[in-house]
Amino acid sequence: MSQVPSSFSPSQIQETEFEKRRGVSRIEVRPGYTQVHVTGLCEPLARARIAILQKVSDAGVSLDFLKLTPTGLSFIVPEVRTETLEATLKEAQAEFEMARSRSIVLVHAVNMRDEEGLIAGILRKAIEAKISIDHVTDMHDRMLIVTSQELAEKLRSMLEAEVQNV
Repeated sequence: MSQVPSSFSPSQIQETEFEKRRGVSRIEVRPGYTQVHVTGLCEPLARARIAILQKVSDAGVSLDFLKLTPTGLSFIVPEVRTETLEATLKEAQAEFEMARSRSIVLVHAVNMRDEEGLIAGILRKAIEAKISIDHVTDMHDRMLIVTSQELAEKLRSMLEAEVQNV
């Protein structure tokens, strides 16, 4: 039996070693956000949502994690823009609630959605630790959890300890 020579040199193989280890690779906390819930919008609801979003845009406030709710919408804004947003929503006579001092906990994991039970396990750990979650979303390579700044550090420490024990 003869060997077929490889068409790749060792240096080429080394250059293509880019795949990261599966599972959680890193956890980071980004502080400085406010969670906003706008409620009680009138019908037609879609038009009322757009009107609020237009006023927010006109005020120069950038938002993230927009979610449509049965009676309005929710999102987060940089905490430094909270006062401007509050004035804008009051001027629009919108009903709203704000939760200040929020952080985003980013849990990085390659192909997170393909790792069966990984997202559910992270949420279970947070719930068991009585960490209040304001918002959660996921991407193919990370999960983002919005919680209070004080609980964000607790969540990070807890998840990092869990990763170290694997």
